[in-house]
Amino acid sequence: MAFWHFVGQFCREPRTIGAIAPSSKKLADKMIQPIDFEKARVIVEYGPGSGVFTRHVLNQIDRGKTIFFGLELNEKMNRLASEQAPEVTIYQDSAAEVRKYLKQYGFEHADAIISGLPWASFPESLQDEILSETVSGLPEGGVFTTFAYLHGLILPSGVRFRKKLLEHFSQVETSPVVWGNLPPALVYWCKK
Repeated sequence: MAFWHFVGQFCREPRTIGAIAPSSKKLADKMIQPIDFEKARVIVEYGPGSGVFTRHVLNQIDRGKTIFFGLELNEKMNRLASEQAPEVTIYQDSAAEVRKYLKQYGFEHADAIISGLPWASFPESLQDEILSETVSGLPEGGVFTTFAYLHGLILPSGVRFRKKLLEHFSQVETSPVVWGNLPPALVYWCKK
């Protein structure tokens, strides 16, 4: 059911969904790899979509100790993500509003932010806005992970996004290609 819901939303809004299918568990493993779940008090997810990354985070955190919430702008995907992970609060809002929600919880920063957003389909102004708020929403040493589809790496917006990551973060590493994802992808592990 989640798969077909996801495909339907992609067909209706390809610029905001960005993928034909939900992310794989293999990609989710790479996305959460650099997060220190023993120390993380606040984790945020951008674009939870079908909830694959959300479930991976939930399996790692101590729910009594770690605050975990998501931001999903698409109304139908927000509903799907909330159904897939009812124990997580998912706000229907832009990732550019991350600091507003951190303040609601009494925090200035998240220890980690994971993003399922389709960066290569965003205009430069939106990439800048969300990246700026993301960097401001992380402490020194905070972790930001996101991914890119292989085919998007050669698009001008994909090339521009990688350059922006290198400008905004002190450290940017790239995972090996995750071939078990549709389409194949790689993960950017970034540290402020």
